[in-house]
Amino acid sequence: MRSNPEDEGILRSPAGFAEEIAEYETMVRQAVSSGQLLTAIEVAKDGLHRFPDNLALRQQLALAQTQAGALEAAQAVLAEVVKDSPKDEETLSLLGRIHKELWRRAADAEAGAAALQKACEFYGEAFNLKHSYYPGINLAFCLLASGEHAKALEVADKVAETCRRELAALRDSADGWLHGTLAEALVHLGDPDGAAIHYRKAAQLFRGRWRDLASMQGQARAIAGLLKQAPTAQVRWSDIASIQRRARNLFSGPRVLDRDWLDQCFDFPSVVVFAGHMIDAPGRTVPRFPADRESEVRAAIKAQLESINAGIGFSSAACGADLIFCECMLERGARVNLVLPCPVDAFKLQSVGFAGPDWEKRFHVVLAAANSVLFANASEAAPSDSDPATAQALVYTNRIVTGLAALQANSLTLDLHAVTVWDGKGGDSLGGTASIVSDWRRRNLDVHVIAPPAIAGAPAASAAPAAKGGPLPDVRQEIKAVVYAELLNYRRITEAKLPLYIREFKGRVAQLLADLKIKPAVAEIWGGTHHLLFDDLEAAARFAVGFRDLVQATDWGKLGLPPDLGVTIALHAGPVFVFEDAVQARQTCIGAHVTRTARINPVTPRGQIYASQEFAALCGAEGITVIGFEFLGRVHTTRLFEDAPLYRVDRIDENR
Repeated sequence: MRSNPEDEGILRSPAGFAEEIAEYETMVRQAVSSGQLLTAIEVAKDGLHRFPDNLALRQQLALAQTQAGALEAAQAVLAEVVKDSPKDEETLSLLGRIHKELWRRAADAEAGAAALQKACEFYGEAFNLKHSYYPGINLAFCLLASGEHAKALEVADKVAETCRRELAALRDSADGWLHGTLAEALVHLGDPDGAAIHYRKAAQLFRGRWRDLASMQGQARAIAGLLKQAPTAQVRWSDIASIQRRARNLFSGPRVLDRDWLDQCFDFPSVVVFAGHMIDAPGRTVPRFPADRESEVRAAIKAQLESINAGIGFSSAACGADLIFCECMLERGARVNLVLPCPVDAFKLQSVGFAGPDWEKRFHVVLAAANSVLFANASEAAPSDSDPATAQALVYTNRIVTGLAALQANSLTLDLHAVTVWDGKGGDSLGGTASIVSDWRRRNLDVHVIAPPAIAGAPAASAAPAAKGGPLPDVRQEIKAVVYAELLNYRRITEAKLPLYIREFKGRVAQLLADLKIKPAVAEIWGGTHHLLFDDLEAAARFAVGFRDLVQATDWGKLGLPPDLGVTIALHAGPVFVFEDAVQARQTCIGAHVTRTARINPVTPRGQIYASQEFAALCGAEGITVIGFEFLGRVHTTRLFEDAPLYRVDRIDENR
């Protein structure tokens, strides 16, 4: 996997790291900024091993851990920092951020209120030191969320004044965050017209940094929602009379909440998922996409991309429509993200080479220019392997393309469009364009169809021949979801305690499965290692979250087991071979995707669930909303899956 579409400059390989503190600080900040959280943690820890007292590295480590969901670890780091620097603004702000995140994840209202109160205290203490705008704007939000509406308004007014002073001093050198913070303060103050001016300036300065801009937009909507819900009777108008005179449209609900108002400030691009016919292969008897119709197809694709303001695209890269789409996206300065069903050499042999050397050259140009390239069916084979992708592997790849596009659109609240070059007829094989369009429509995507202008009776035709052969008669290939859970401190369970473990621990896991009304297709358990495969993505997700909560919430010490039992969990999904194992006399699965989770699990922190990008993408394609995903960055997991993009499973919401 190459760079994530949202990265703003990729951190160089951490191998060897740096020799100077300044280099470490730069590398870690760059990694955090570009979303490479796991890399940031790794580099920061290496730096602190050499320079243990460096404040900036300790703070950046805590920030990366917070964003990665390891809140306990971040708190432990900052607890030591506070001992040395009890009045440091950034440290206090980080503690505020941790408690704000604890509030967002709180299981009950009481815990949420307590976390929000602590967030207010830390942000308040940081703000009182210098009246800086970062802790101030976060304090205003936390006060508003806790019902302290008048205090939130007062703080927002002070933040606005600070931002105006800094903007006047910096003039054209001010960055987007300063403009965005002033805009957010003006949303608090009920001044959408003033906020719009500064949001537009932030959007201009942060052009292309869609994740940062989406964060600004999302925060504005959250504030507007809180303002709309705020009972007016709770606000002491006498306390804010002087502020009210300086703020226009105070609590002007409908204007602040208007979606178009914010959208017009940012002018976000749309996300496009694309699929289309390959160029006709020599000897095709019925034309579908003749080579001499390429210019017409290209013009139609360009017109559609322009009409929807396409900025981020997801597709494969077969000769014909796929490569034309990618070229059109690159021409407009948009981002292209590729998903290939097999290694490059095999893909070229199956889906490019038959059309001639010019298409191979175009393929390599697009491959080099793409923002990301994911090989959906990496296997133990060497990259030069020439085995073509199976039909099931093509279906899997198509779903990942769709899912990645959906994840990107959802994470940035962008519009998602499906575009295809398709003749409207049934496909030549499973995994072709017809099956993709059918899948899109089943998921209620609005599909724009561009019909290739084939001429009846003209020479041309057939797509590359389908792969010959297939799985053995008694072996079938199916897409399975895989859960790999490692029980921490299992080795502390003595032989004498094993019967107790069987009754108390395994009995509870069995009851969890019964309560969830799901059954794994395959379950392999060796000591503390639990390796389960499910037919259904949602079932795997529900089990993973339930298993994590079971281990975390149970007082194992009271049950006679080691009190510090914990768990790490990894999720993945992919096509595996299913067969009846004659040795074990039961059904089992085999294949590279079966063991993928075992390579992810070692980098997963205690109490966390990490998922592969493929699992997250398939959930996005299926529209599964009971869990959410937060991109963590790429991490070296093994020789085979280096730079694996990982996500943290961050919630399960039964009410969505």
